[in-house]
Amino acid sequence: MELSLGRASWYAGRLLCLKTLLAVSTAQVFAQDAAKPAPERSEIVRRVTHDIILLASEEYEGRGVETRGIELAAQHILKEYEAAGVKPGMPDGTWRQAFEVAIGDTVVADTTAVRLQGPAGTELQLKLAEQFQPVRRGRNGEATGGIAFVGYGITSEEDKYDDYAGIDVKGKIIVLIRREPQNRPDGAFRGQETSPNAYIDRKLELIRNSGAAGVLFVNDIPAEGDEADELADPSSFGNDESAVPFAHVKRAVIDQILKASPLKGSDGQMLSSLKEVCAAIDQNLKPLSQEIAGWTATVSTRFEANSVTAYNLIGIVEGEGPLADETIVIGGHYDHLGFGGYGSRAQTRTGEVHNGADDNASGTAAVMELARRFAAGPKPKRRLVFICFSGEERGLLGSAHYVKEPVFPLEKTVAMLNFDMIGNLRNNNVEVGGVGTAAEFADIVKKADEAISVDVTAVESAFAGSDHLPFYQRQIPVMFCFTGMTDIYHTPDDDSKTLNMEGAVLVIDYSEQLLRGMSDLEARPAFASSQPGRRRAGPRTPYLGLQPDLAASGADGIVVRSVRPDSPAAAAGLQTGDKILKVGDKQVEGYQTLIEAIGASKPGDKLKLSVKRGEESMEVEATLGEPRR
Repeated sequence: MELSLGRASWYAGRLLCLKTLLAVSTAQVFAQDAAKPAPERSEIVRRVTHDIILLASEEYEGRGVETRGIELAAQHILKEYEAAGVKPGMPDGTWRQAFEVAIGDTVVADTTAVRLQGPAGTELQLKLAEQFQPVRRGRNGEATGGIAFVGYGITSEEDKYDDYAGIDVKGKIIVLIRREPQNRPDGAFRGQETSPNAYIDRKLELIRNSGAAGVLFVNDIPAEGDEADELADPSSFGNDESAVPFAHVKRAVIDQILKASPLKGSDGQMLSSLKEVCAAIDQNLKPLSQEIAGWTATVSTRFEANSVTAYNLIGIVEGEGPLADETIVIGGHYDHLGFGGYGSRAQTRTGEVHNGADDNASGTAAVMELARRFAAGPKPKRRLVFICFSGEERGLLGSAHYVKEPVFPLEKTVAMLNFDMIGNLRNNNVEVGGVGTAAEFADIVKKADEAISVDVTAVESAFAGSDHLPFYQRQIPVMFCFTGMTDIYHTPDDDSKTLNMEGAVLVIDYSEQLLRGMSDLEARPAFASSQPGRRRAGPRTPYLGLQPDLAASGADGIVVRSVRPDSPAAAAGLQTGDKILKVGDKQVEGYQTLIEAIGASKPGDKLKLSVKRGEESMEVEATLGEPRR
C-alpha cells in the first residue's frame, strides 16, 4: 500500500456492517467444471502460502522497482499464469506492459536553493539538507514571490472548511502545513483519523488551481513527546512535472518568519510560532490564511532524473456469451520497498530487506489464485483481466499507466476489484471498500457474505491509496479488499511468519464470490461517485502494540517478537522474548486467544496477562488503547 501524506490510513466512508451466518463447504466455494474438480482445501492453502512465502523471501529483495528481486517476482507470477492456462494479455501476445519509474533523483546542489527576505533587511539563505530539502514532486525551476500562509492547504465542502477562501495566492510562495487538523476527536476531517484531505495529491491539485508559484512545505506539530522534524527524502512523494517548485523546510525556519511577522488569529491574538498557529486552527477549525507581511521567497530546484523500467503483468481469461467484450480488472501490486529508504517507516533500518509479505505479497497471491480458479472454468460471462501492478509504492504508477494506456477499452471496463494487504484477518473481519461506487455492489457484497463464513465491513467510499483509485477516477466502479493496518506496515518486520495464511485464503474465497457476482450482472453497473466521509462505528480492534513470533508461538504460549515504543504493551512492561501464557483467566491456545480477547474489549479496558520471562513468572496489566489505522 502506498504511504500517503499523513498517517497511514485506509478508508473513509459510511460503514455497513454485514454479519454472516452461513458457512459453506469448499465444493460450494469453487464453481468448477465437473472435469476439473476443486482442489483439496489443504492444497489451496499450500499453494497460496507458497506464493506469499516466495514473494516475501530474502532472495526477492523486498521487490523494490530497482532490485533484482522484482524481476524474480515477475518470473514467478508469469510462470504461474502460464501453468494455470491464463492467456497473455498484451496485444503482441506477451505478458508485460512496460513503463518508466523515476528513482533516486539527484539534487543538483549548485542550482538548488531557498532564499528568504524579510523586514528590516533580513536575509536567510537556507542550508540544503539541513534547513530545507527540495521535493521531486515539484518541477525543476525557480519561483520568486511574496509569502502567503495557507494553513493545511485544504478545501472541503463537506467540512465547510477552505484554506484558500478570501486570499489570492497567484504568483506567491505559499507556506503549507503537512497533514490536517487532528487535535479534536469531534472535529472535521474524521476527527483524529486521517482523511483524504491530508493526501499530497489532493493538496497539489488545489495548489495548481490556486496559481501559486512555489511551495514551502513544513511538518505539522506532532503529538506531545514526538518532536521529530525530519526533512523528506527528495523522492518521497513521487514525481509530477506539472507541479511548482516545492521545498520542505524545517519548522524553525517558519518560526523565524512568524517571530518577525506574526499571524493574526481569528480572535485577534497575534500568533508568532507554528505551534501556536496549528493549535489555533486545530481548536477552532477556522482557516488563518493570510499574507505574511514584509517577506518574499525564492525557491530554486533542479534534479537529474534516474529511472528504471517497470512492468505490469497482464493475463486474461476470456468471457463467453453476449457480454464477453466487456472487461473486469482484477489487480494487486507486486512491488514493495526493496531495502527501505523511500516509503519506509523504519528509516534507521535502511539496507534491511523490507519483505512486504502483507503489503502486498498477500494481495498478489490473491490475484494469482483467482486467475487459477477462473482459468479452470467454467468461463465467466465477461472478460477477466488479471493485473499484477508495479510501481504502486512510488505513487500508484503502474495502475495510472494502465488507465492511461489501457489494453482493453475503459469504456467497456465495467468494474475493478483490487487487493492490498489481506494477510492479517482478525476477528474473521474483512473490509470491502468502494461499495458505494455502483448501486449493484451492495447486493453483491450481501450475497457473497451469505456464501462465505466471514464478517464483512462494507465501506462505501473508494478513497484509499491503492491501485483501484486510478480506475475510480476514470468513473469505473471499484471494490477493494483489506484486512487492516498493523504496526509492522512498511518495516522489515512485515514477513510471512506474521500472516494468517488460512485467513488470506478465506478472503480469496469471499472475493471469488464478489467477482462472480460482478461477472454475472445482467447489465453494466452504473458508476456512482462515492465521496469521502466520516468513519462511523464498526468493528475495530483496540490497540495493544506487540508483534508475536508466530514461528516460536504455539498452544503453550505466545512469544513476543517485538514491542512498539509508547504502546500499551510497552507501558505494561512487556519485553521481546516474553511468553504470554494466559490472557485473563483463559489459557493461551495460540495467537487467536489474544486476538479474540482484544476483539472482545474496548479502548480503556485492562487486559491481564500471565507472562513467563526466562525462569520468572509474572502478571502484567495492559490498558488497551484506541484502534490504529
